[in-house]
Amino acid sequence: MIDADFETLLRVSALGMGEYDELVHSIYDGTGEPTPWKAFLGKLREKLDANYVTMILRQPSSEHSWQVTFSGEAQPEIAETYNTFFYAVDPFVNLPMNRVMTVEEVVKEEDWLRSGIYQEFLSPLSVRYYLGADIGDGDQPSCRFRVSRKAQAGNFGKRERALCQLMLPHITSAVKLRSLIDVAEAERSLYAGTLERLAVGAVILDKKGKILRTNHAAEAILAERDGLSAVNGFLQAVFSTENRELHGLIDGAIKGEASLRPQLASGMSVTRTSGRPNLGIVVRTAPLTEWSESPERPAVIVIIRDVEQKLQASQSILKRLYGLTPAESALVLKLLEGLTVDEASAQLHISRNTVRCQLRGIFAKTGVTRQTELMRLLLNGVAPLA
Repeated sequence: MIDADFETLLRVSALGMGEYDELVHSIYDGTGEPTPWKAFLGKLREKLDANYVTMILRQPSSEHSWQVTFSGEAQPEIAETYNTFFYAVDPFVNLPMNRVMTVEEVVKEEDWLRSGIYQEFLSPLSVRYYLGADIGDGDQPSCRFRVSRKAQAGNFGKRERALCQLMLPHITSAVKLRSLIDVAEAERSLYAGTLERLAVGAVILDKKGKILRTNHAAEAILAERDGLSAVNGFLQAVFSTENRELHGLIDGAIKGEASLRPQLASGMSVTRTSGRPNLGIVVRTAPLTEWSESPERPAVIVIIRDVEQKLQASQSILKRLYGLTPAESALVLKLLEGLTVDEASAQLHISRNTVRCQLRGIFAKTGVTRQTELMRLLLNGVAPLA
């Protein structure tokens, strides 16, 4: 069956072209679902008269648990036994790549039915017949696809095998696509987390200047409505002259997105009605995507810096980087917040002499001789990023 052409597989599967198209469409739609491929697996389960259809996207190991999406009755207590034990003794693994097989082709039926994984894991799930494929492009599978039936449904035949074989190339492509999406999201989260650690606000705008996303630091600044806020989904400065300047910068950045050349950032200062220090604003064109276009594509990023926002650092990181004691680390964190020596002394409930003694220890461990040098070292170092 693996060597059969598309027309043969489609004929043996008894699928109409409309049914085939619907299943394939749901595979690619599944890459964007919160739980990937949930709808596709549900449709396939009905077509195969199965009680479970499963995609194992990450194998369990001693370091991490498995990642699985499935259609069928959820029984987490039983499923967890595979995650913690039975994966290590599962004989229905390391199948020939991209080939649909039944368990009887891998293990003798009598041995399978006597095995611990069948009697203690699969049988309690009402699984009698088992079909699957290891899917991927290389030597290691990117997904393990498994289908099961109850005893009364009978074993899988040529129709079910042909149907699953038809789906395998599309599942392979969709898993690769989802992996690329996940990698991009992981990178985005890392960069966004770095901005958060530096207390830098970021606002992403679309081609109409409307807010698409904000990070936590930007949300906090906008929520204060102190010089800058979000009104009907758009950024707005409280003073009209500054508001016109801000939207002029945004409009210029939007027009600049049509160019593939590197764009220069523009900046301005926004006055705060409370009298606190002004907000610093930088407006930059978002890179143009080369092969796609969407109304929701980010067009502009607006960076907001509030000098009063506290940098994030921890005592444990300061200890690992510079060998500081807990008391010395607590003092450094207060100085990073912009407090004077006297203010830090008051907040930490220690004497000024104790603070100065601790500072000498900090200077010795960090290799500086003045408080300004210490602040420069800390602000330019990795402590706020950790």
